[in-house]
Formats: sequence, structure tokens, C-alpha cells
Amino acid sequence: MIAYPWSRPRTPSFWLLLASLTGLAPCLSATGPDRAELTTAAEVRALSVDEARRGVPVHLKGVFLGSADPEGIAFVVQDETEGIYVQGPPELVAGLGRGDLLDIEGITDPGGFAPFVVAKSLHRIGKGLIPEPIKVSLDELNAGRMDAKWVEITGIVRSVEPKQATDSAPPPPGTRYTAPSAAMQLPEPKVKMKLASGSARVVVELSGALKPEDCVDAEVRIRGLCFNLHNRNRQFVRPFVQVPRGVEMVVEVPPPAKPFDGPPRPVASLLRFEQLTGKHGHRVHIRGTVIHHQPGSTLWVRDQDYSLRIETAQAEVLHPGDEVDVAGFPARGEYSAVLEDGVFRKRSTQPAPQPNVLANISDALRNDANLVELEARVSDVRRFPDSVVLLLDWHQTSVRAQMLLPENVPVPADWQPGTVARVSGVCSVITDGAGPLGGLWEPRAFQLLLRSPADFSVIQPPPWWNAERVVWVLSGFLALAVCAVGVVMLASRRRLKDQEHRRAMAEAEFTAILSERNRVAREIHDTLSQSLGAISVQLELARTHAAEISAPARHHLGSAHKLARAALAEARDSIWNMRSQVLEKGDLGEALEGILVQMTEDTEVKPSVRVEGDRRRLPPVVENNLLRIGQEAITNACKHAKPTRIDVALAFEGRTVRLAVEDDGVGFTIGSQPNGKRRSFGLVGIQERVELLGGKVEITSAPGEGTRVVVAVPV
Repeated sequence: MIAYPWSRPRTPSFWLLLASLTGLAPCLSATGPDRAELTTAAEVRALSVDEARRGVPVHLKGVFLGSADPEGIAFVVQDETEGIYVQGPPELVAGLGRGDLLDIEGITDPGGFAPFVVAKSLHRIGKGLIPEPIKVSLDELNAGRMDAKWVEITGIVRSVEPKQATDSAPPPPGTRYTAPSAAMQLPEPKVKMKLASGSARVVVELSGALKPEDCVDAEVRIRGLCFNLHNRNRQFVRPFVQVPRGVEMVVEVPPPAKPFDGPPRPVASLLRFEQLTGKHGHRVHIRGTVIHHQPGSTLWVRDQDYSLRIETAQAEVLHPGDEVDVAGFPARGEYSAVLEDGVFRKRSTQPAPQPNVLANISDALRNDANLVELEARVSDVRRFPDSVVLLLDWHQTSVRAQMLLPENVPVPADWQPGTVARVSGVCSVITDGAGPLGGLWEPRAFQLLLRSPADFSVIQPPPWWNAERVVWVLSGFLALAVCAVGVVMLASRRRLKDQEHRRAMAEAEFTAILSERNRVAREIHDTLSQSLGAISVQLELARTHAAEISAPARHHLGSAHKLARAALAEARDSIWNMRSQVLEKGDLGEALEGILVQMTEDTEVKPSVRVEGDRRRLPPVVENNLLRIGQEAITNACKHAKPTRIDVALAFEGRTVRLAVEDDGVGFTIGSQPNGKRRSFGLVGIQERVELLGGKVEITSAPGEGTRVVVAVPV
């Protein structure tokens, strides 16, 4: 059974209808300036939505053509211009009959699709003539221009079914009814009839108890009132026709007495050239074996090598293998012929049909609507509220397989991506639009409708390494990597913290050592150095009296004086090496300048000191070692190079300090000792101090070209 939603195309404004039923319409209609009273149906239908909404006064005289929905308050009248839909109080509408000449006073309402009249008074003033209907085709009805018109249509009856209570339109909002009459309490039964002509369809509502076998496949002529279904945007959706009481349907060509009598037509003959030249639009009789059945909706049957999809509202349940006779109306489906509005009759039960095995796309085209089978790999499984869809990889083609499955029923456990399976189902060719202009039409896609989980048979389960597990494993490795990075970062922070702690302790220790060395240096300076100085002075005084001393004594005094002076010089050198008093009085640049000036004083050597960058104090370890490196380089230049100038450059470069000592002396060959003499720890000491600071040293020299010592240490 096909259910059609029925709706009244006009929905009056609540307040206007309520006013008409309570006698307050004159008050509501007088809210604006005086308007001319409308006297014809054509004038009402010509109003715009805004104009009709103002409740324009109406005074019409017309002939009652028939009732409309909502039954008991609505009807159609026609005057000399055209028909119009009217709603009025139930007590005034009751008792009206076809042909009554009415005098109607009321106001306009925009309705939901076309303007109509809300009547506040009705008077039967006599009898009028029912006009001749407008003869129209079903295509003209489907254009939406026949609203509330008295029409005559012809066509072939497709189906007949009782009208249900839910098919009627609900009463307008705010409508108040008086107690219905006995006739209204026991309404005459009605039926819905689907009429077809070519590709056009229309539903007709008739009074009476018609039997489908007396009407279906008959050619009929019907007179009735045309109404429309519309949406909330006041747009036309589709028409329907109501036949007034007392108007009979005229059967021009009766249906076959017994639709299943006579030999059935082969399914393969439907819509073929030789069959299209005969009678068109009537139903045919075919016979076949059931492939699949969805009760109340669709039936698939096979006749030898061809199959057919049948649209049927019949609720009787069929099973695969049942042999049936089917009567229905041939039509073009998506690709192959189908039967519409079919009815069936079971003949017998046979073995369930076996699927045809597909080898390529062409096989699928020849098996449209047939039961087929293929082997494919499942690429994806998708769950929907009322079905489950499998995407299959088959011969480098993606095939969609669907099975109806309620939401509360789980998907079979073995339906997993990666599974190789044997899948059976009803084949449905997927067309690409309207196809070519002419010639052979060969679409390149199809889909399957699975009847039950038994249509899916596993050949090879999916590999353990499927996409989901790979994602989980990769996620695990990623989590481990993140943890490892976190552990490494934590360990690095701890190591850096330990290094900073050790460095701070080393600096503190070095500061303590330096302080102790300075203290020892002061003690030597204050005691031993002073004593040696006093001894040297006394020996010098003794030498002034050398004439009074013998020659051997003078010789010993000279030796003692030399030893005292040598000891005093060594004590001063030790004091110099043990403490950096200059760093206590100034920064590194000032200390180097003081050393260079002291070493070149009373000589012909020209000293030069240059400081570049932002001068700042450095850690004690760095300052002290750079001072000793500069002192050693200056001392070597003064003692061995015989220079005329010595240039010292100190550059502060961000996180690096660069010290350069350059002279223009005799130079030497790298790897040999200056002047061929055995050197002390000078250059070796410089390299050791630079390595201690983590820096780099570069010594450039050649005979006759001077020497350049460059040290760069990080800060």
C-alpha cells in the first residue's frame, strides 16, 4: 500500500477564522482604511498575499460545487468568473448540496497557497447550473495552475486503496466546531485512486467502497475539484483531485476480468521494440521465481536468464524460491525495465535460486536486478542507523554492498576490512545521468543488495597487521619515543645542573686557591723578600769598604751579593706568578696594559693596547688564565724577538673573548725553538691554559716576519 500525505492547500489565519465563527469579522476587517468590496472569485484570487491578509470584505454569489477538506467547514463555489475555496461556520455549511446557489459575505485570507474566502454569513437563494468542467491532462494538473477548479481528467487506474483517517488534512488552528450532525458522525467511506497517463500521476479521492479488481488497469474519466499540496514557502508540490458526492466515475475501457489468466509474458520482452508498438500504459502478466522480497515495498523475481524488480505494496511475505504470478505496469527503471504498482499471487515453492557468478562489468549489466555472486576484498565497513555498507575491491573496481540492518542489531564479527569474501546479492546497475544521446548504453558501475548475513562467506580472514592495529602500534612507539625524549631531557637537565654545580664549586675552589696564593705571596713579600733586600743592602755596604778587606773576602762578598740579588729576583717572580694584584685594581684590559708598559719600560719597544667590544669583567678563572697567557706572550716577545713594537688586542665578541699579541721581531720557524735555545714552558703553558678554558690558540710566525699569538676562549 502506497501512503500519500494529504494536506489542505489553504490554512486560514487563526484570528480571521475565529472572528468569522464568532461574528467579530467586521471589527477585524475595519482596522484599515475603507476598501472596496470584492464581488467575484477572480478578484479574490488576484489579490497578493499582503492584500489578502488585510481581510478585504467579500460579497459573492456562486454555485456550490462540492465539499472540501476540512470536511464540514470547507467547500468550493463557482461564479461567472471562476471557482474559489471557502471556509465557514459548521452550522452554516451543514446541509449544503451540489447546485445550491449561495449568497456569501465574508473576508479574504491569504491561505497557504492561494487566497480564499472566510465566510461570516451564508444564504441559500436558489438553485444554479453546474458548469461544464475544464478538460485537462494530468501534465496540466501537475503544473499547479488548476487550484479550486472544476476539472475533467482521463487516465489508467494504477491502484485503489481505502483512505485512512491520517490521510485527511488537520483542522485549521483555532477552529471551533459545533456539535456535528449524525451524518458527520458516520461519514461515507472514501478511497484513494492513483491515475496515470504517460509519465504523469495524480491521486484522486472518491466516495464509496470501490474494489481494486473492478478498477485497476481500467481507462476512466473523472470529474472533480483540483487541489494542491504545498510547502511552507507557498510553493506547489503536487496536485490531487476530490470527486464530490454524487459524481460518478465513468469507466471507458474496463480492466481485464482476471489479470493472471492467460500465458505470462517473458521478462526479457518488456520495453522491447516489438512490444512498444502495441497497447501502452496497461499492466502485464509475468511469472518468475522470487529472489528477494521486502514486504510492502519491493519484490525481485527471476524468469530464466532475466530478472525484474517489482514495486508492490502487497504485504504478504514471500521467500526465495517461491514461484509467483505478477501483474504490474511496465516502466523504465534506472537501467532495466521495472514493474510499478504490481500485485502478485503465489503459485508454488521451488528450490532457492542460485546466484550467477560475475566475471566482469559487462556481466553485471546483463544481470541487473538478478542474484549474483563475486569474490572481493573488503576495504571498508560503514554503519548507518538502518543499514550496513561494505566497500569491496573487485577487479580494481570499488563495489558498494548494502544490507538493511536495524541499529540495535550488531554488525557480524567477521565483516572486517581486509577480509577476502564470497559475496552474494541483488545486482543494481548504477547509471551515469541520462546516458548517451543514442545507441548502446553501458554504465561502468553497479552495487549489491545483501539479503541476509548468509550472503557473506569468508574465504580468507583479514591479516593481523590491519590499519587499526598498525595505528595502535605506531601510537605505542610514539608514546615510547615521547617518554624517551622526556627521560633524556630530564637527564640532560640534571647533568647540566650537576655541571653548573661542579663549575661553581671549581670556581669557588679556584677563588680559594687564588686567595691563598695571594696570602702566601704577601707573606713572602713582607718577610723573605724584605729580608733578602736587607741582606743585599748590607752586602752592598760591605763592598764599599772593600779596601779594608782581603781579596778573597771581597770575592766571597761579591758572590754573596749576586746570590742575594738572584734570590730577591726569584722571590719577586714567585710573588708575581702567585698573585694577580693588577686584576684586583682593574679589569683584564688594564692589567694587560700595565704588564706591557712595565716590560717595555726603559726600552726602544713601542707598546700598543687595543680593547674592542663591550668591556666587562669575566669569571676569575678566565681572567686569570688570559692574564697569564698575555704575560707569557709579552715576556717571550721581549726576551727573544728583539721587536721594535708589541701590539696587544683584546676583543669581547658576544660569548667569546679573543686575545691577540703580535710583534715585529725576528720570528722563528713553527716547531723549532727561538734562537735555537731550549725554551721553558712558555708556549706549552699557553696551550695548556687555552685547553683548560676550552678555547683555541693560533700561533703564526716565520723567520724575519715577527710572531702573532691569537687565543679565543668561550665565556
